[in-house]
Amino acid sequence: MSDFFEARKVLGAAVFVSLLAQLVFADVTEAGDRVSIVDYYGASLVLDRPAKSIVSLSPGITETVFALGYGHLLVGRSAYCDYPLEVAEIAVVGNMTEPNVEFIVALSPDIVIASTHFTREAFEKLTNLGLKVAVLKGQESFEGVYDGVIRPLAILLGDVEAGEKLISSMRDTVAGAMKRVKRFAVHPGVYYVVGFGEGGDWTAGGDTFIGEMIVMAGGENIAADVKGWSFNLESLVERDPDIILIPPWAEESFSVTPVYSDLRAVRDGNVLVVNDSSISRQGPRIAEAFANLVDTIGAFR
Repeated sequence: MSDFFEARKVLGAAVFVSLLAQLVFADVTEAGDRVSIVDYYGASLVLDRPAKSIVSLSPGITETVFALGYGHLLVGRSAYCDYPLEVAEIAVVGNMTEPNVEFIVALSPDIVIASTHFTREAFEKLTNLGLKVAVLKGQESFEGVYDGVIRPLAILLGDVEAGEKLISSMRDTVAGAMKRVKRFAVHPGVYYVVGFGEGGDWTAGGDTFIGEMIVMAGGENIAADVKGWSFNLESLVERDPDIILIPPWAEESFSVTPVYSDLRAVRDGNVLVVNDSSISRQGPRIAEAFANLVDTIGAFR
């Protein structure tokens, strides 16, 4: 199940609050090992030395730790952290919204790092027990993955250079894909399925980073005027997109479900499966996910 599909249970929570101003900085002492950041919540976090043991409560954070070359420092992960394969060897400490506080305390990590779907309640429980907690995310823009996730995480690991190398590689991938977009003669209407059916219709609104990705990739997001992730079936039918992007879990059900089955994209065979975990997680794979999205939209005729 995708991370965003899980968000159907927590959309009303504070995880989708307006993006706070993010300030990330390194504070080096004479010993040369003290690091500090200001996280998404605006909380100042100081470590006397770069983190040597980490609990990750976010798949995107876990992937980024590995991409930076520090996967061996992870001592705990959320149940949704499933990439890369090496994470299978790391202890599960609950899910993103309700972590097992007692287990995390027993692991005694230098820092707990969370992101999307993490709640203030969980934050307070952990910090009240004396744990260092950082919330890193940049949900409202595609660029947020760089300044909201990768750079502060690299600082906490004491390896700013690794963060900049990763960002440079991702930017190169994005730039190459953007060159292909400039050659597009058609800009189809696109609808991204986060959830559908009895649980309601959810998509990427115009103020979300996935909504921005659709436009950057040469599509027209039919939910561009929507804020957040909530949508409605009536608007979907009325706007009748050219392309519908669905996660793997919806492949067998979306096109045969009444009403959805009558949409033009379904009739024309333009319901396309995308890797929702790489698109929805603000981490290192999002650049390649964007490039694939460009190719998917560009194939429409």
